[in-house]
Amino acid sequence: MTPTIKKNIQTHEQGRGGAPIAWHSLALEDVSKILVAEPDGLNAAAVEERLVEFGRNMLPAPEPPTLFKIILHQFANPLIYILLIAGVIAVVMDDLKDAIFIFAVVTLNALIGTYQEWRAEQKAHALQVLLKIKAKVKRGGRQSMISAEDLVPGDVVLFESGDKVPADVRLTQANKLTIDESFLTGESLPVEKKLGAVDEGIPVSDRKNMAFAGATVITGRGTGYVVATGLRTEVGRIASSITETEGAKPPLLIRMERFARQISVIVLTVATLLGSFLFYQGFKPGVSGADLFHSVFLLMVAMAVSAIPEGLPVAMTVALSIATSRMAARNVVVRKLMAVESLGSCTTIASDKTGTLTVNQQTVKRILLPDGVLIEVSGQGYNDEGAFVARAL
Repeated sequence: MTPTIKKNIQTHEQGRGGAPIAWHSLALEDVSKILVAEPDGLNAAAVEERLVEFGRNMLPAPEPPTLFKIILHQFANPLIYILLIAGVIAVVMDDLKDAIFIFAVVTLNALIGTYQEWRAEQKAHALQVLLKIKAKVKRGGRQSMISAEDLVPGDVVLFESGDKVPADVRLTQANKLTIDESFLTGESLPVEKKLGAVDEGIPVSDRKNMAFAGATVITGRGTGYVVATGLRTEVGRIASSITETEGAKPPLLIRMERFARQISVIVLTVATLLGSFLFYQGFKPGVSGADLFHSVFLLMVAMAVSAIPEGLPVAMTVALSIATSRMAARNVVVRKLMAVESLGSCTTIASDKTGTLTVNQQTVKRILLPDGVLIEVSGQGYNDEGAFVARAL
């Protein structure tokens, strides 16, 4: 990056008290001057320098879990904790058969869970690669398709109907251009774009001379200068302002924690009472207290281990794995096994219609009336073709 653009941007932002430049309120001549941009695009040297300064055009994403982390995650289960403790006690007491069985169960459970979650992570990564946005850019007077991640401020980008806007862009040309910005503004109707400068204080939804990263071009063609990338885009500012919070525990995990606490209390209580009773009954003059305690303690451990449902974690993991496979057959990637049970616990799903489902045309397909009549609605989208067909269930 040349020192000029860095100095220009810093000077303008300092003059605004550190606030980002209001690109929509500037004349195109001022925009190109600040960005040191030309209609024919940047040269290779300028692109490399700006990549170093601004970084790639992408929002920071959490690192995908490593195989080691996925394996460790399989042991984050209250019942597994109990089984591991029981296995260690069995080893200490030389009860190798029980110890081998317990550790075999824990290992099998970890292998099944790791296989399912690792496979889901690989599928999710493959989808992310396929969904990467491409951008048509003009550099050195020549047009080419590049990854949107390689865009820098000052680039000249071109887009047309069906394209995703790859960065925040100040438009220089707009030919019957309409853009769906519902994900950002909540407005369900496409916005018709124009070129003239607008007032600085107007909301994002009224900035007709801007195209924002992530929006979809509905009709027409457009060209413009990239003015912001990554976290400096409008959607990037929203992402950076959101406080990351810890997700709620899945209902199944909550029930398993409660069950583990209950069974721990019951087993410890019964084992203690039984051990005390046996020790009292077996205590006789001439009998070694140490030998008696050792025998009673072995019985207590055996009773405690036998009371723990060793097969439950494996059965639960297998059941969730089967559900995950069924979801995969319906093109749903489940990254965490517990998420399947959480989804099954949902009773109501509320969704905003503005662009979150399909093509921003949420439509009714079935209506179930209280008297048991089911109405099927045919047709697609908002067109007036189709019919209502009622039938009794």
